Amino acid sequence: MKKEKKILLFIFIILISISIFLFSFGSDFFWHLKVGEYISIHKKIPLTDIFSWYGTKNHLPWISHEWLFEVLIYQFFRIGKEPGVFLYVLFMLVLISIILWKQNEKIFTEHPLNAILWATLGMLVFANKTLPRPHLISYFLFALTIYFAYDTFQNEKSKKIYWAPLISLLWSNFHGGSSNLSYIVYGTFLIFSILPITKNKKERAKEKQRKYFYAFFTSIFCIGINPHGIKMLFYPYLNMTYQGMIQCIEEWQHLSLTRIDGIFYSLFMLGILITILRSKKKYQVIDITLLFLFMILGVKSTRFMPYFFIVATSIIPRYWKEEKRKVQLLPIFIFLLLTIPSFYLTIYQKPEFNLVSEEMIFYLKNENHTLYNSYELGGYLIYKEIPVFIDGRADLYIDTILCDVCEIEQGKNQQLLDHYPLDTFLVKNHTKIESYLRKNPKYQLKLKDQKNSLYILK
Repeated sequence: MKKEKKILLFIFIILISISIFLFSFGSDFFWHLKVGEYISIHKKIPLTDIFSWYGTKNHLPWISHEWLFEVLIYQFFRIGKEPGVFLYVLFMLVLISIILWKQNEKIFTEHPLNAILWATLGMLVFANKTLPRPHLISYFLFALTIYFAYDTFQNEKSKKIYWAPLISLLWSNFHGGSSNLSYIVYGTFLIFSILPITKNKKERAKEKQRKYFYAFFTSIFCIGINPHGIKMLFYPYLNMTYQGMIQCIEEWQHLSLTRIDGIFYSLFMLGILITILRSKKKYQVIDITLLFLFMILGVKSTRFMPYFFIVATSIIPRYWKEEKRKVQLLPIFIFLLLTIPSFYLTIYQKPEFNLVSEEMIFYLKNENHTLYNSYELGGYLIYKEIPVFIDGRADLYIDTILCDVCEIEQGKNQQLLDHYPLDTFLVKNHTKIESYLRKNPKYQLKLKDQKNSLYILK
């Protein structure tokens, strides 16, 4: 049995980690890398913008809530270059897989086929999240938080929850924008631990209450231990109220049935509901509450879907029906090991690192200009030490230029370009802004390649 358990664990890890074959650098990685380099060299954390000519000119305040991740990813890149960044993502996927397994280890072992199918679902959920960003660390820390909370709920002698302060401290510095999830989870469990209970469970409930009370308040306290202090307690909620981010940033947008990922997430959530409804086992209110809470967050913004999957991993296996089929694990394990090289050769494509041609970079570095750049190109230009107009730090620009850029890029009001002292424009090809610049006689095409076009004001 121990041998089969180990094989199943390896299958579980491999299936979720296969999502690494969709790895890409994305656009935000590059400014994260540059921030990590700046902090490592200067030994200080910037509190105002240092990369955008617009931001530095207007002294825009900047909450660098991911500073510790940025130092970490810079070290991975400094030592291992591009493969080092790839290994960071793979390492985090493996860690996440292990914690997901630990959440329901016994049930997974008793239901090997369901465990394999669940891991396959996990691979699909994480498939478009395999980016070198701090979110992977957040998924890991969130999985630990859920694991500790449920372990305390199910085992009165559990002491894992005493790690809660350290988890929150790391979370607020690796990715402060999502660190509030720690005390939200513990607060939810705390509320349910003090609801009316039967007398014979009263003493055990008091012990749980003390533990959840400890985890809840120490998590709040430790989130405030970061370079920005108690601002981090309010920062995530402010982000969620900014309509500009919801309208302009894809990962902040509502679940959409017109997109493939939206259809998949909707079917996944529907499957969760059906599993609960069809189960003959008595459900716990805390389970339904957490599923409902993170389902709402997932519908509100697709960036929360991995968190929903992590919550569901702690809950849904307990509602599975008894599995009658016997599963031969060793052949599946061998099959996966043999097919991984095929995945590498057929599916995996080496991600593109250079987002802008060297010719354009050379021009921008050697000509005096006031640059407008497409939102998605800002991070790479920062990496190349070119002052940008805007980049992926959306919260930095939320009260200034983000909405204008959104309207410009979406083709709603491109005349907004005239509101700024711009004379050079680097934009992605086949976009509405590129079409506008190409058709407008005020602008002259200076350089063009397969991905981008550089225009100047005549």
